[in-house]
Amino acid sequence: MLVALALGLAFTAGLAGGQSTGSTVASGHTCEFPLTVEDNTGQQVEIQEEPQRVVALLPSVAQQIWEMDAEEKVVGMPVREWTSYLDGSQNRTHVLEFDDSVGLSVPDSETIVDLDPDIVLAPNEVPEDSVTELRNAGLTVYYYERPSELDGLADVLDRTGRLLGECEAADEAVEEMTGTFEFVESAVADEQRPEVFYDSGFGTTVTEGSLQHELLTTAGLENIAAGFDSLQFDPEQVVAANPEWVITTEGGQLSEFSGYNGTTALQQDRIARVDPNLFNQRGPRYADVVENLAETFHAEALAAARNNDSADDGADDSTDGSADDGADDSADDSTDGSTDNGADDSTDGSADDSTDGSTDNGADDSTDGSVDDSADDSTGEDGSEGSADGDGTGLTVVAVLVALSALVAVGRRRTDR
Repeated sequence: MLVALALGLAFTAGLAGGQSTGSTVASGHTCEFPLTVEDNTGQQVEIQEEPQRVVALLPSVAQQIWEMDAEEKVVGMPVREWTSYLDGSQNRTHVLEFDDSVGLSVPDSETIVDLDPDIVLAPNEVPEDSVTELRNAGLTVYYYERPSELDGLADVLDRTGRLLGECEAADEAVEEMTGTFEFVESAVADEQRPEVFYDSGFGTTVTEGSLQHELLTTAGLENIAAGFDSLQFDPEQVVAANPEWVITTEGGQLSEFSGYNGTTALQQDRIARVDPNLFNQRGPRYADVVENLAETFHAEALAAARNNDSADDGADDSTDGSADDGADDSADDSTDGSTDNGADDSTDGSADDSTDGSTDNGADDSTDGSVDDSADDSTGEDGSEGSADGDGTGLTVVAVLVALSALVAVGRRRTDR
């Protein structure tokens, strides 16, 4: 009976120590097949099982898949210089051909059919006639509207992950991308915004309403071309706006027009360059563009924000790891020592360390570091989690041991009688 009661108390202690007080992050869609989804044309697209052979018709689509670490599924994609940054892309089959009648690259239907893909991913930049041709050949094609704003990138990533059976990887990619946007935007919020002009080198720029304009503003810059009537800019407007900086692509040339050399940017040789592939492909690597621009124009603010994150993470570690462990160990040792130092020290020490050190620190680091340190610290979540998870378990173990000792004593008295 004594053993049964002791085991019952120990089981209760285990439940008390194992209860989680923290919240969990809800994941996105659960990947289940067969799957039926409606695409941009109103077509009901049926996918019977998780695709293993995928054709991506634009570089931005391939970028999404690479970001999910699912590139082994890609059998066909645009294979050109502008996709060479995707490791292993040169080993895929090129799926575009140049159409002289329209002066554009279009899907090479014959090559794509020969690849026998399980699904073809086609943003609405792809001519709808090409999509119809591929469908008539018996292929499953998902035709969708590409994002027109940064917020829409998350939806595209989520959808692509769902279609390919890569939901968890898509969730992680979305979290990393949006986390970078939010971190940079917060870091530069109070900084003076340099006036910049993006020059493609071909007489065009980026205006309000474009994704590239959002990249500039998210990085803490003022786009002088925001209100221009068209992407094909009027040189006189640029000269009149007198930008402080000009942004262009790596390896590219600036446009040439009268008065340009007299602007503050060119007079002081203030020219910043961006990766043309990442800047022009609508994918998760936009986060890299924003971070790199912020590094160029707001290096000190970004460094300060990172230092604050590191300091907050360090505070979480020292609070949850050492404070709880020390309190629990010393309390347990001093109490348990009078009864059975050898057994209690080895049990209580390892139990508290493993609970307080790995559980609390891991939860706090993953939450505070990537989401919002200041919010968590101000609401006291760090302190409450440390004391509840750590001290509660230690005191429960002590109570169990005291109860067990009392029961043993009672048993002995009965035996003596």
